[in-house]
Amino acid sequence: MIPRLSALLVLACAAAPCSPQASKPAVTAKLTAAQIMDRGGAALGPRSAWDKIRSTVTRATLTFKDTGARGDLLLKARRPGMFVIRQSVSGVGATEQGYDGKVGWSKDPIQGLRRLQGAELAARKRAAYFDAQFDWRKLYKKWELIGVRKVNGRDAYVVRLSPQIGRFTLEYHDTKTFRLVRTDMVTETPQGPLPMEIYPSDYRKVDGVLVPFVMRQRIHRPEGLVEITVRITSVRNNVPISDSEFRMPEK
Repeated sequence: MIPRLSALLVLACAAAPCSPQASKPAVTAKLTAAQIMDRGGAALGPRSAWDKIRSTVTRATLTFKDTGARGDLLLKARRPGMFVIRQSVSGVGATEQGYDGKVGWSKDPIQGLRRLQGAELAARKRAAYFDAQFDWRKLYKKWELIGVRKVNGRDAYVVRLSPQIGRFTLEYHDTKTFRLVRTDMVTETPQGPLPMEIYPSDYRKVDGVLVPFVMRQRIHRPEGLVEITVRITSVRNNVPISDSEFRMPEK
């Protein structure tokens, strides 16, 4: 399973809520941002267990709160950092996204087939990185603890992560378990930036590591708030996946 599974599923839904807040609440934690990030990675399982996972195939359902629309999602990923996501939503149609280690691409009924560049491509590279929870220092140029906030009634450390390319992300780690309980980020799209909040929950052990089986997304689109719940139905690790699965289609 990919550590930053929630990031990939968010990119798949191309959804987002209010943009990451830059305000700084009072810092009450004695830990540093680096210590919190390291403990957050360790909370998902030992590196030895993650190292044994060479590929993953995940299936999930999508439910749109306001409209009741439903969909299905299939994620395939493989080390060192390749993925493809295929989803179908009632009334919307089928969309695909992928990254083959070099080329990032997207295909949907509105934009058609596109090769990704700039911040869009950089975001796919970060999301595809298998060991992001351990090697996060390779993905960001700056990290800062900005305070403690409530998430679902519990205290969470808030760490701001700034990448080389693109906007910063806020990660919220539970102060007791250090599990990731919320992420604020902005996804770059052809229509403009889409800010979002992601709330992973229902962590379950799969092959010795913890995976969030529910991810609630709050998306603030220009036309209004969209809420999507992603529920994983199956996870199969170490399944053979051909290179051709990740390549950009010809049309």
